[in-house]
Amino acid sequence: MKNKIFAILLALTMVLALAACHKTETVEVSTTAPVVTEEVETTAAEETTSAEATSKTVDKTVIMNDVNLVGTWDDKMSERATMEIRGGKGKTYQIHVHWSSTAFESDNWTMTGTFNDTTGELTYKDCKRVTITLNEEDGPEEEEVHYTNGTGKFIYKNGELNWRADNDPDVNACVFAR
Repeated sequence: MKNKIFAILLALTMVLALAACHKTETVEVSTTAPVVTEEVETTAAEETTSAEATSKTVDKTVIMNDVNLVGTWDDKMSERATMEIRGGKGKTYQIHVHWSSTAFESDNWTMTGTFNDTTGELTYKDCKRVTITLNEEDGPEEEEVHYTNGTGKFIYKNGELNWRADNDPDVNACVFAR
């Protein structure tokens, strides 16, 4: 009996000793883009002397070039549109959006976009929208061109691309994600 009590007290002492020595550290993990801080020297007004010049810190958020746009994206809103982005050399991308209306008809947008790291915008000015209708009996497909040289942008935020077309308001509800 004495051995059991001694073993329990010894085990309890060891547990308390280990718990008292336990050290925790708070580690900050960030999944957002890094913030670049610049030191800027400014003067209060033209009449002030250089001795009165003050300095302040300016925060400038920059989206780094680690954004990977290449690949297949799906529209979260309609769940009917897909977007394929290719390229990336010189921050220039080839973009193709496909919206299936029926089994025999689809709308397709093709454009070339340029990504701006600072604003997070993928802008384009050469969009072509075409409706393709397939013949039910393996006949030739028909193409109806709605417009060419359409302009707009995709805004990259939180891993999603929001489409904002200048001349096609029907697509402005599209939010593409992977």
